[in-house]
Amino acid sequence: MKFFSFVRDDFVLSPVEIQVNLLPGLPEVKFSGLVDLAIKESATRLKSAFRKSGFHWPNKQQIIINVSPAYIKKSSLGMDLALASAILWKTSQVDFSLYNTSHIYTYGEVGLDGDIVAPEDWNTLPLKETDLLITGLSKDENYRKNNYLAKTLKDIDKAISLPVKSWKTQLKKPEIPDISFSESAGLILKLVAAGEHNLLLCGEAGSGKTTLTENLYFLLDPPNKKSWEESKSLFRKETTGWRPYVNPHHTTTSLSMVGGGVPLFPGEISRAHGGLLVLDEYLEFHSKVQEALREPVEKGQIRLVRRGKSMVFPTQFLLAATSNLCPCGDYIPGRNSSCAYSLRRCQSYLDRLSGPMLDRFDILAFSNQWKGERTISLKSLFQDLQQASQYRREKRKQEVLNGQLSLKDLEFMLKKQDLQHLPETSSHRRKRALLRVARSFSDFQGEENISYKSIEQAFPFTIKNFYFLKNRMLIN
Repeated sequence: MKFFSFVRDDFVLSPVEIQVNLLPGLPEVKFSGLVDLAIKESATRLKSAFRKSGFHWPNKQQIIINVSPAYIKKSSLGMDLALASAILWKTSQVDFSLYNTSHIYTYGEVGLDGDIVAPEDWNTLPLKETDLLITGLSKDENYRKNNYLAKTLKDIDKAISLPVKSWKTQLKKPEIPDISFSESAGLILKLVAAGEHNLLLCGEAGSGKTTLTENLYFLLDPPNKKSWEESKSLFRKETTGWRPYVNPHHTTTSLSMVGGGVPLFPGEISRAHGGLLVLDEYLEFHSKVQEALREPVEKGQIRLVRRGKSMVFPTQFLLAATSNLCPCGDYIPGRNSSCAYSLRRCQSYLDRLSGPMLDRFDILAFSNQWKGERTISLKSLFQDLQQASQYRREKRKQEVLNGQLSLKDLEFMLKKQDLQHLPETSSHRRKRALLRVARSFSDFQGEENISYKSIEQAFPFTIKNFYFLKNRMLIN
């Protein structure tokens, strides 16, 4: 019988094999395999647990414990149970053959009385559904096959098979607040949430930019299983039961934003993986931070390399950024304002916006264009989104969000005559953004193909506004 447990390699759990041998000599426990002090101290706890559970500790022999592979430094929250199981098997005190397998994964912390507790990261173990795992009591719900629960060491040979539950049972959708928006602001919210299109929202101070981006969170679809498990694996202590919401201050450094350091750690953009990243006062962020976002936003992941070691962290998030267009916050395109600064200084403020990073946004909207009374509630917007999302998944059989579609996939959804009459765009990304947002418009209208009407509706948000902003022109 082979026994396996797990050790933490930075932010990844890796399986290791526990080997036990008994030799004549002084009664002591010797470890090999570069284990840390916490693992070595487990021998003291296990002696007490064995006695309380009615097992005998091999007092007249040397216990040699090897944790392989031997060349990796090892730290673990739940190796106690694996060590206890291997010793009990070696001393013929427990018959694990009842589990009808040649290898067993165990992961649990054993107390002085023999009680077994599942570590907080046990639900992130890299196991196949066919792998048999024995663990202890846990606050988290179980959602995989072949999990067995042993409350104490005495139960180790008759662990209870846990019922399989969906990971969705752990989700807790936040309550939608009672707030209303104007029709034009509600359209922005619906569009961004429907396809999860990256949004840049500009306008005067106090016009409601931050309020809009904050309430965008309540309109998003539930998380998917992959992003949920990846986020939980990286930030197990901070899982809220729903999609992440990250809103860093504009003084955040590039190191904190993207991650790095020694040992390598993920940054705010990985914390936002699978959720919403809000960058309020975007132009106040350091230029290094803005430039560092280009690759993660485009690829959905970031590779960090420090001192010869590299790690890839996920960064698939919805980016919603807000910004004033002037240091005093009063400058508005297309309207004379009482800005305290000169026009040249106002426009030079926009030089902080990187052109390549600007191209990463699908939608650019101006808050001064929102007109009308606040008559549309956030709850009614959510109902409209549910219908569009259902149409996308069930009628068009598309699980991928519109904001993640490639240009090739989008062109395939166009009719040939519409493909030939597309508006001229400045870049590949602008053309892709136009079709992505047009695809979301078509979903609201229940159209299988991207219609030319939807392209016309998407044009101001994806092409026209970008053109005026890049050229520092006034918008009528």
